[in-house]
Amino acid sequence: MRHSYLFIIAIMLAVITPRIASAQSIAVKSNVLYDLTGTFNLGGEIRCDDTHSFNLSVNYNPWNLGENKKMKHILIQPEYRWWLNETFIGSFFGVQAHFAQYNFGGTTPFTTVKNNRYQGNLIGCGITYGHQWLLSTFWSLEASISVGYAHLTYDKYGPAKGDALIKKSHSNYVGPTQLGISFIYFIQ
Repeated sequence: MRHSYLFIIAIMLAVITPRIASAQSIAVKSNVLYDLTGTFNLGGEIRCDDTHSFNLSVNYNPWNLGENKKMKHILIQPEYRWWLNETFIGSFFGVQAHFAQYNFGGTTPFTTVKNNRYQGNLIGCGITYGHQWLLSTFWSLEASISVGYAHLTYDKYGPAKGDALIKKSHSNYVGPTQLGISFIYFIQ
């Protein structure tokens, strides 16, 4: 599965490489909402031309919360953005993909996750709407929401450490796939 992630990212980077050479702006960012969950996250965005950019975020949560409670995951989300005004100013729409490996259990807000542990992978895609406000020459604030589809494959276990495998399964999800409030620093 990891090779699939790397292969898809390599293809996306190859598609935008000719445009990167003429790019003037590069931004690094952190999503405050992920920070609140204890998830390390780092994003980067590269200006492709006057109205297009490529965004890539990587999110990692390695924590066990005690008593086999966990929200462990690694999530990669590449996204191509079309800006309505000018790159890095105002509103944008995006097309994104998402890939993750996860190990969730014993946590809220969902009862099924609180009473069981799920370990598996997800892959999906979605569309994004967002807006970015310039705060200064080098700083910006961004709000965004994505909706889309995700296919999850997983092993389901009981909530206690060492519980036996209950079943192997998969499910499909349609709905919100990302919510972001990000602080952005521009490298010029």
